[in-house]
Amino acid sequence: MKVIINDNQKGLLFKNGILTELLNAGKYSVNKAKTIETINIDDEIKSEKAVLAKILEIPGVRESVSEVTVKDGEIGLHYLDGIFKGVLTAGRHAFWNEAGSHEFKIYNTAEPRVSDIPMQIMKQIIGGEYAESLTIGSNKRGIVYYNGKPTEYLSEGTYYYWKGGVSVTYRPYDMSVQELRINNQEILTKDKVGVRVNFAMNWKILDYKKIAEEYGSIDDALYTAAQLALRDYLGGKTMDELLSERENLGNEMLEILKNRTEKMHVEVISAGIRDVILPGEISAIMNSVLAAEKRAQANVITRREEVASTRSLLNTAKLMDENATLRRLKELEYIERICENVGEITVDARSSLLTQLSGILGGGKDD
Repeated sequence: MKVIINDNQKGLLFKNGILTELLNAGKYSVNKAKTIETINIDDEIKSEKAVLAKILEIPGVRESVSEVTVKDGEIGLHYLDGIFKGVLTAGRHAFWNEAGSHEFKIYNTAEPRVSDIPMQIMKQIIGGEYAESLTIGSNKRGIVYYNGKPTEYLSEGTYYYWKGGVSVTYRPYDMSVQELRINNQEILTKDKVGVRVNFAMNWKILDYKKIAEEYGSIDDALYTAAQLALRDYLGGKTMDELLSERENLGNEMLEILKNRTEKMHVEVISAGIRDVILPGEISAIMNSVLAAEKRAQANVITRREEVASTRSLLNTAKLMDENATLRRLKELEYIERICENVGEITVDARSSLLTQLSGILGGGKDD
């Protein structure tokens, strides 16, 4: 049986399972006692039948390869003719010099931050078992913990860390203005009426490092502070005050919250009551009161208009009573209106037409 070794290959000759010789390109005969294992020149030297140490002991092999040893807690990067080829883990590695010029860079994973490897190379490494990336967006900050200890304080950018050495964790902080909402907060007013309130406030972080030292995450602490301030302040108001002063409550709450959060390293920018929800029976009573008030207002307006109309009629009557000519003009105005709407009028010859029309209109005076 023949075995062909190509120009881009090397061959390992085994006799009775024992590695005896390195073979170059060519055609070779094999039998049950002799076997050949081929290795691509471009690949790392690895054999399924022999360890690397045995391969390197073959005469002429060690001079034909480049080798490197990566220790525990280290990561190696392999470059061929200046081009990144792959990651090397702990162990002994060797490559054929015929493939090109080999370069090895060793990194200690006890120092997890990667700082001197180009981004295009890191993009080929991250996502697997060797490295991970951390991206901090615009207007964000971050704290990186090594084995639970805060070590790095980072601003916007992308950062890379080796895996497997130190435990690396990350806590983000948003430095932009944020909104906190407290919905359906039950409040017992001063006059013992239970209401539900929807509250909102805008705030931002002033010092994220101190927040990390004292609180870790500020969200829960800030929510609790706002909730307690809301209960204490609104609990001192009657229901009527709560409804009538709702526009001003936000400004007063803002000052209270600023005082409460002064040592929490945040700034409260604005605050306000969005909704006040009354119990069903109280809401029905309030609606009845409101309806009664509106009816009373409507009655007042109606009476005012009636008085004004009556006063106008009285003034007109006085003028007509004092001025016969004005009264006669008014009668003529009425006669004109009648003529516009009446098709036929029958008159009696015993009296004048004007007198009869005046009688039809209700018995005007005959001057």
